[in-house]
Amino acid sequence: MNGGFVRAAVLAGIVALAVPAATPAPAHAAAPDSALEGRIVRSVRIETRDIYDPLPTGRTRELFRLANRLHVRSRHATVRPSLVFRAGEPWSDAARAESERRLRALAFLVPDSIVAVAHGDSVDVKVVTSDNWTTSPEFSLESGGGQQFGSFSFTERNFLGLGTSLSVSRHHDPVGVSSFASIEDRNAFGTHWRGKFVTGTGASGRTHVALAELPFWADAAPFTMGAEWLRSVSTTHLFADLVEAAQVPRREEALNLFFGIGRRTADGTIHRLAFSFHAADRDLGASILEPGSPGEFAGDAETLRLRRVAAEARIWSPRFIERQGVEQIDRIEDIDIGRSLSVMIGVSPQAFGGTQDEGYARGRLNVGADAGRAGFGLLGMDAYTRLHGGPLGSYGQVDARWVHSTGSRLTAVAAVQGVAGSRMERDFQLTVGGLSGLRAFPVRELSGTQYWRANAEWRGVAKRDLMHLVSLGGAVFWDAARAWGPGSGSEGWHHNAGFGLRLSLPHSSLNAVARFDIAWPVAPSVDGRHGAAYSFGSGQAF
Repeated sequence: MNGGFVRAAVLAGIVALAVPAATPAPAHAAAPDSALEGRIVRSVRIETRDIYDPLPTGRTRELFRLANRLHVRSRHATVRPSLVFRAGEPWSDAARAESERRLRALAFLVPDSIVAVAHGDSVDVKVVTSDNWTTSPEFSLESGGGQQFGSFSFTERNFLGLGTSLSVSRHHDPVGVSSFASIEDRNAFGTHWRGKFVTGTGASGRTHVALAELPFWADAAPFTMGAEWLRSVSTTHLFADLVEAAQVPRREEALNLFFGIGRRTADGTIHRLAFSFHAADRDLGASILEPGSPGEFAGDAETLRLRRVAAEARIWSPRFIERQGVEQIDRIEDIDIGRSLSVMIGVSPQAFGGTQDEGYARGRLNVGADAGRAGFGLLGMDAYTRLHGGPLGSYGQVDARWVHSTGSRLTAVAAVQGVAGSRMERDFQLTVGGLSGLRAFPVRELSGTQYWRANAEWRGVAKRDLMHLVSLGGAVFWDAARAWGPGSGSEGWHHNAGFGLRLSLPHSSLNAVARFDIAWPVAPSVDGRHGAAYSFGSGQAF
C-alpha cells in the first residue's frame, strides 16, 4: 500500500470536513394540486435528457459534450414501466410520488419532474428524466495484518438505453479467487417482467442462477408470479481463530415457483397473499478436518430433499420519507418508516418426495419511527425454522438503526445487528471482520454461529457536484463486534475506531459512496496485531 497516497487521502478527508460549503436544498417534487386529484389522465408525455443537459459552461464544456455523445440515452419504453399511472386512469399526487420513487430506484436516471396540467376535465402529464453515466467500476479492498482481500466488478446498467444491466466481477477472499458474470433486465421488452441470469466459478465451486418474474411492480399491483432456478457446487471453508479448520463439500439444486395476489385498501394499507412451491436437493459431503478443528465441524455425507408448499401473508403500511446525505451523498433517498408484517407457513411432506415430513415457519417485521429534528429509526426482525420433532435449522436476525441529520451536510448513524443460527447444517458459519463492519481487523477475525455487531459513524459532506464531476466528504467511526459458537475462539468484544474520506460521482449510476478508511484496533485482534488497517469500498461499511 502506498503510504503517501493514504496520507494524502486522509488529509483530503479532514480538509473536506473542515471547509464550509453552501448546502443546496434537496430537490422536491412539485407541490400537489388538489384540484387535479381524480381527473382522468388524457396523455402521458416522456422526455429523456442526456447526462449533462444543459451543458455546463467553461473550458470543460466539450468534455461534457463528449460524455453525452458516448452515452446512449434511455428510451421512453425504459421509463414507462416505472410509472404507476396510465392514460385513461385517475390522476393522484400519490401516483406521482410513487412513480418518482420507482424511477429513482432504477439508479441509471433521475426523475427531474412529473407534472400534471389541466386540460378541460382531464390532465396531461409530462415526465422529464435525466440520465446518469451507466458504465462504472465497483470495488472493495481490505488490507491489514499482512492480508489483502477484495473484489472488483465492471457494470453497464443501461445497455443501449434499454435498462439492461451487464456485469462481470472478480472476488478474492481467504479461500481463493472467483469470477462472476450476470445479466439483468428489470423491465424486459418494455414490460413489468424481470429477468436475471448469473454464472460464476472459482476456487470454491460453480454457481448458476436464473430468474423470471412479474413482481408486485407497484404498491397496488394486483398479482405476482415467477420462477427461480439455482444450481451450485461448492466447498464451504470453516474457520477457527483465523485459521481454516475444515472443508465441507456442498451441492445444491433448487427450483422455486410462486404466485401471489395483492390489493391496497382505502387507507393505503397493502394486503398480499402468495403461494409457492420450493423443491431443493442438498448434498453435504463428509467433512475434511484439520488437526484441532472443533468437533461440531465433523460429519459424514448426508442428503436433504425438500418439496415444500407454502403460503405467505403480508400486511404493509408504507410511509416514505425523503432524505439526502444518509447512505449516499448526492441523491434523494426514499426511506420507508412504515410498518410491515409477513408470516409464511409451509410443509414438505415425504409423499411429495421430501426426505421426511417436516414443517416450515417464517416471520418478518419492519417498523420505523420519525422523531422530526431528532432523526428517524428503523427496526427489522427476521426469523425462520424448519420443524421436525421440534425446531430444526432455526435462524434469526435483528437490525436496528437510528439516523440523525443536521440539514443535508452532517449525519450521525448508529446501527446494531444480531444474527444467530441453531441446529443449522454443519457448513453454516457467520464471520465478522474487515469489510463486514469491523474495519481494523482481518476479514474473518470473528467466526461462529451467532454474533452481535454495533457501529457508529459521523458522516459529513463538504462539496457537492464539484466541477460537475465529484462530491467530497469524510467520516469518523467506531465499530464493535463479538461472536459465539464453534470457531469463535477468543472471548470478549472487539473494538476499533478510525476516520476516512468519502467520494461520490453525482452524474454516475453507481453513485455509491467510494469509501477510503483507516482504522486502529482498540481491543486486540485474535493474533494480537495492533497496526492500522486500510479498507476501500464502493458503498458504506454498514
